[in-house]
Amino acid sequence: MLKDENKTNKTESEYLGSQERNKLLWSLRSDFVWAGKKIPESVEIDGEEYRLRDMVRELGEKEPLNPDEAVKIRTLIPKLKERAKADEELLETEELTKAEAEALYEEAAGLLRAAMELKDKLEGKGGEKGVDEFKRMLNTQKVVDEKGFQQLLKSLK
Repeated sequence: MLKDENKTNKTESEYLGSQERNKLLWSLRSDFVWAGKKIPESVEIDGEEYRLRDMVRELGEKEPLNPDEAVKIRTLIPKLKERAKADEELLETEELTKAEAEALYEEAAGLLRAAMELKDKLEGKGGEKGVDEFKRMLNTQKVVDEKGFQQLLKSLK
C-alpha cells in the first residue's frame, strides 16, 4: 500500500475531534462561508430533486424571469437554507468521521452559496451586470478620490 493511500484510509475512518468540529462549525457560521465553494450538482428536498448548478446557470442566461420561475425560486431559497441548517446541526451533534463531516460541511456551504446566487438572480444582481456595476462604482470612486486629492493639493498651496 502506498503512503498516501494509508493516510486516506485512516482519515476516512478516523472520527472527528471536538477541535476539528468547532473549526468546521465556526467556518460554516461565518458570513462568507460560500465564497469559493461549489454549488452542488443537485439536491433532494422533500422528495423533489433540484438540479441546482443547472438552475443557477440557466437563470444567469435569462434576462427577465417569468413569474412562475420567480415563485419557484422564492420557495426554494428557504428550503436550501433549512437543509444547510440541518447539515450544520448534524455536524454539531452527530458522531462523524472526518470524511463525513467534511462532506456535510461542503454540502451546507454549497447550499448556502446556491441560495445566495438564486437570491441575487431574483434581485437582478450578479453575473455580467454585477461586474459592470462594480466597475462603474470603482471608476466613480476613483474620480471622487482624484477630486478630493486635487482639493487637498490646492489647499496646501
